[in-house]
Amino acid sequence: MKKNGFISTSLIYTFFIIFLTLLVFVISSYSKTRFLLNEYKDKIKEEFSDINTLDINLYFKVWNEETKEYELEYNMPKEGYIYKSDLSYCENGSTVKYENELVYVIPKQKDRCYAYFAKDIEG
Repeated sequence: MKKNGFISTSLIYTFFIIFLTLLVFVISSYSKTRFLLNEYKDKIKEEFSDINTLDINLYFKVWNEETKEYELEYNMPKEGYIYKSDLSYCENGSTVKYENELVYVIPKQKDRCYAYFAKDIEG
């Protein structure tokens, strides 16, 4: 009778030790997965913040003879207008350049730039 009692007690202890080992394994696996997920989330956030820091908005301001002021246009004017470098600027220190009938922005950070165009008096 003692033998049967000893076997059942050792069997209970064996299952208890196996259960504790599995519990430790599951908890460590969960925490490792949680750590990796948080690491991936941080990397994704960093990638989006890098994209946001290089955000450049370019606005075209074109002289309107009727209203006698510069108005916002969606497209750069093609013919009959000249680029006004003395009026063109960026709010946060980036540089606006006009070469070969194209407007370029040399960014330093997230910025909002304005390129001004006026009627070509000679043309």
